[in-house]
Amino acid sequence: MSKGTQGIGRNWRVSALRRISCVALVGTALAGALQAQSFTQYPTSGDPAGIAAGPDGNIWFTEKNSGKIGRITLSGGVTEFSIPTASSGPNSITRGPDGNLWFTENNADKIGRITPAGVVTEFSLPQSSSTPDSIVSGSDGNLWFTEFARGKIGRITPAGAITEFQTPADPAFIAPGSDGNLWFTERLGNHVDRITPSGVITQFPTLTMSRLVAITAGSDGNLWFISDSDNKIGRITTAGAVSEFNLPGTARGEALTAGPDGNIWSTGDHEIARITPTGAVTEFPIPGSGGQVFGIVTGADGNLWFAESDNKIGRFSLGLCTPSSSSLCLSNSRFHVTASWQSTSASGQGTAVLLAPDTGYFWFFNSSNVEMVVKVLDACSLNARKWVFAGGLTNVNVVLTVTDTQTGAVKMYVNPQITAFQPIQDTSAFSTCP
Repeated sequence: MSKGTQGIGRNWRVSALRRISCVALVGTALAGALQAQSFTQYPTSGDPAGIAAGPDGNIWFTEKNSGKIGRITLSGGVTEFSIPTASSGPNSITRGPDGNLWFTENNADKIGRITPAGVVTEFSLPQSSSTPDSIVSGSDGNLWFTEFARGKIGRITPAGAITEFQTPADPAFIAPGSDGNLWFTERLGNHVDRITPSGVITQFPTLTMSRLVAITAGSDGNLWFISDSDNKIGRITTAGAVSEFNLPGTARGEALTAGPDGNIWSTGDHEIARITPTGAVTEFPIPGSGGQVFGIVTGADGNLWFAESDNKIGRFSLGLCTPSSSSLCLSNSRFHVTASWQSTSASGQGTAVLLAPDTGYFWFFNSSNVEMVVKVLDACSLNARKWVFAGGLTNVNVVLTVTDTQTGAVKMYVNPQITAFQPIQDTSAFSTCP
């Protein structure tokens, strides 16, 4: 309990929902804690295609035409590493379970491994003209990849031992599912397929989509996939139930990734797009983009990084909340939370301590004296709202401010001076689902 004279309890006053004035793509930053959404582009060479977040904190990418692997630091410094086999056509790249990066070589029928120091090792596939395409890490500790031309799924151990599984179609992209299996798309078919770690394959038909390309696991536990011709994005549960959502205009997809904001992000013609778990799509045109946008990944900095065919690596800052000593970032870093206080003799900003992804607390006078706990919950599946709960151990004046960084909507909760803190149970706080 904070120092101060106890008074008669009184309910919190909740301010009306309001909007922050828009600047560029998002609302005005609050004390530097909310970043504006913005694009940054860095020149490279060799037609970058695949992209992955490395174990060293950097971003790694393939250069399909130059036959090199590129590394870009989060500040934009680029280093290139040559692949021993000339004109090997490096395509997809992923972080491996062994702390290295693994990539496919379309033209050379090889799987490559590169250490964070840049040492490259190549492993030849059993047959020529296999066209290895997409590669990911599986839950079994191995790497899994597609062989488009041979209609196979390949598995390679970190030591380089290769096993192949024949599929009923032409596998394109592959992704690990939340069920421990691997899921892949059929490039010329209309199925999304599942393969177990032991190689058992099951096909699931789409509703209308064909010419499937990228697939990725979402934060909702489902798999999301996209077509390069149908202007649609699909979702499939691990039980095989399929839903499809229309994309705006003539948008066509190339790559997908799960973003740090809980949404799916895709690339296409000169743009990236955000797809919410309910299928709502927002497009973000890339300034000055003259080429197709291929691979996309979330970096260690919380930004999205993507490869552009006109020899650029792009970065998109999402405008997510940035935590500080006086602010919490809750619920997938979407909600920015602060607590200012004033006693009869002093005032200040509460010091924030994160407890869990949706929960944190503030202390005012010293770190051993917790003053209030706050939680922001996603209840969209219950009443289409985001909930705010808070409890306090204080009777000083407190202003709790919760900001939705995606929409700019703000809720303020005020506890009057010399009044026992009353619980906040706001189950209609933000009508900004998802």
